[in-house]
Amino acid sequence: MPSINSKACTIQIVGVGGQGALTVSKIIGRAALEKNVPIVVSEIHGMAQRGGVVKTTIRLGETISPLPFAKDLTVLMGFEPLEVYRDRGEITAETIVIISTDPIRPTSVSSGGQKYPEPAEVIAEMRRNLDCVFSLSAREKAIMAGNERTSNVVMLGALVGTGALPFTYDEMRRAVGSSVPRKAVEANLKAFELGYNETHDRRD
Repeated sequence: MPSINSKACTIQIVGVGGQGALTVSKIIGRAALEKNVPIVVSEIHGMAQRGGVVKTTIRLGETISPLPFAKDLTVLMGFEPLEVYRDRGEITAETIVIISTDPIRPTSVSSGGQKYPEPAEVIAEMRRNLDCVFSLSAREKAIMAGNERTSNVVMLGALVGTGALPFTYDEMRRAVGSSVPRKAVEANLKAFELGYNETHDRRD
């Protein structure tokens, strides 16, 4: 597993609208500001803000572009497993992949028009080709934390646990605490811890 360092890294978050990818970007941005780490964030939305495809790219360190170059992803983090499957062409054998196993089936699938790949199939394909793949139910961990809406912070904790970011656990924990509403701090910090424990010092 990579160690925390100050080298440039690229995190790509894929999912659907309403899953909280932008909030994760803002928390990472706060940590970067506190530590004076250069950061560029770009976001691509699908046709619908809620339910449409969302792709968020976070580039930490010195960079000349807000978007990743070909095969340039340090981490691909999937809030939704189908979106990881769709983005599999952008990763290399060195890319760390974090997948939430909670599917959100698009209308084209729920109406019977297309087949949705099972999350287990997506994870199995990733593991056949990659050295570092983590999977977890972010929704389950969020419920354990006391608020189902904290699943995005569960995934952030899992990201921090891989050691790919140039921030420590405590630095990111402080960023979480100062970025969410006061009434939600306790649940978000618990969600962060649960996600972190899923990946820290562990390979799937």
